[in-house]
Amino acid sequence: MVPLLRVSGKKGQRVVQVGHSCLSIQDLDHVVVESFVTNAWVEGPDEGEFARVTVAEANMNEKVMAATAEFERELPAWPDAASPEDRQMRIAKHAKALAELSRNAVASVREIRYDLEHRLAHFSNKGHPTTSNTPIVASLLELNIICGRAADEAREAVREGLWLHLSDSEAYHSYRRLQDPSIINEAAVATSTTRSWMRFHDAAVRQCLEMRKQLDAESGSARDLMAAAASISNSREADSQSAFNTLAAVASLGLGIPALVLALYGADRLLPLNTEPRQLAFIPVAAGLLFAAVIAIWRAPKGKSSRIWIFGAIGIILILLSLLVAAGLLAPSS
Repeated sequence: MVPLLRVSGKKGQRVVQVGHSCLSIQDLDHVVVESFVTNAWVEGPDEGEFARVTVAEANMNEKVMAATAEFERELPAWPDAASPEDRQMRIAKHAKALAELSRNAVASVREIRYDLEHRLAHFSNKGHPTTSNTPIVASLLELNIICGRAADEAREAVREGLWLHLSDSEAYHSYRRLQDPSIINEAAVATSTTRSWMRFHDAAVRQCLEMRKQLDAESGSARDLMAAAASISNSREADSQSAFNTLAAVASLGLGIPALVLALYGADRLLPLNTEPRQLAFIPVAAGLLFAAVIAIWRAPKGKSSRIWIFGAIGIILILLSLLVAAGLLAPSS
């Protein structure tokens, strides 16, 4: 039995399958490969966004069924075995080949992680319109689960020696002594002469070991990306708070300076604005509003939203100035 990890389909339609494959000899000269998919994920509309499909749903999901059929077509043909020894040799070769296919599938899982990393980098751009990275974090969590499930299959396969003890207990215990000489049993350490197919069994186990190591590394990378996503969210919140403080300061200047001028001179001395002295006395009010506009332009954020910010802030200042002038012209004489 060897671990099964498979990623099939194009981007946006990928299917990830995790489980194990069992190779057995039946009727003396027929070898059967049975694959048991314990977990499956189907990619959604966004790259790297996977949704788990239960075992009951997998039998009715078109994408999962198509991926299973494709895997069956790619399985190597089993040649006729002339002798029991040849059967054992060939089944060891196929076990090694299937383990290597699962190990190679880690590269496809890595591509999924790269897609999510690219989405996170795009989100971190200040000009990006997206306000939340929750979907990216959820996808990273699913990716971490995929890596964990596949690593568990590989770890269990190594621990059980590909379940060789079910068919050849002596070879299993000999191989255990090869892996760990400190094990106390009566079996001799496995060598190339222990069994003619032992080196292929050893190669299959090594493929599983490397598969587990790479999947553990991918899990660590996914967790690092989740931590980076949290840092990016905090940075964006700080930028939003800074922008709000700037906008509040501009509004305070636009409203506070006219109020201060009116309080110093008195509204009855400045209004209505129908004479030149009163209009000149209104210059500090306009100067305050102009100063607020300069601050708005100076503190404008960088990126695609810069023009919107500048036009919006200047528009507010002009509206305030227009309202003050209109109120001054329409104010009744004392």
